[in-house]
Amino acid sequence: MLQIKLKGFTLAEVLITLGIIGIVAAMTLPAIIQEHRQKMLETGLARFYTTINQAFKASELENGEQRYWEFSDNSCEFYKKYLNKYLKTIRYECGYYKKVGNQGYSKKDDDRFVGIYLPSGDMAVFSYGRVFTYIVKAHKHYGAYTAMMSGGTNDEKQRYGSELFVFEMRATGIEDNKFIYDTKTGVEPFNGLKRYTNQDIMDQCIEKRTSCTELIRRNGWKIPKNYPFQIK
Repeated sequence: MLQIKLKGFTLAEVLITLGIIGIVAAMTLPAIIQEHRQKMLETGLARFYTTINQAFKASELENGEQRYWEFSDNSCEFYKKYLNKYLKTIRYECGYYKKVGNQGYSKKDDDRFVGIYLPSGDMAVFSYGRVFTYIVKAHKHYGAYTAMMSGGTNDEKQRYGSELFVFEMRATGIEDNKFIYDTKTGVEPFNGLKRYTNQDIMDQCIEKRTSCTELIRRNGWKIPKNYPFQIK
């Protein structure tokens, strides 16, 4: 009678194989996660840039040219009058959330700030009537208030270029304490309107970090290989 012997792996062989797989996964997983984060950011930045500028253009059809709009640091009033109707969102709220010790967040009513929650799960904070700070896959509340002032004295600058990406309305200067806007519509990456060289933008991205959005835009909304910060 013919006997068939079945061969299998020993426990030691299985454990060694699993160990090798674990080592390889540990070595490659961080790179995969980082690449995924970069792709999400690239897609999100390009999408936000297109969406917010389309909203400005649609608003102009009803509210006249942007350069004749009423500008002030009251972001809430401006948003409700000129953008809310034309920008698809889940919701928006005026004010901000400030962390209070270990007890969560306290809502502060301050019309200089508007939290804009987007259908993609991303969000933007509109501040001082001229700056949009974009965040990928934001939490329910924008608790990092000091990091979203975009020019405030208490900015957490290390978060710019990694988690926070700044756009500005097309201001060309200041006259009588009011921003003067050019004839074009919408927003651009921070410092995107100025004639800086690519090296200037890289240097400013490293030093000030608010110019990192323009660095990415100049690379076709792709994170440059020599990008100075890790995307979080």
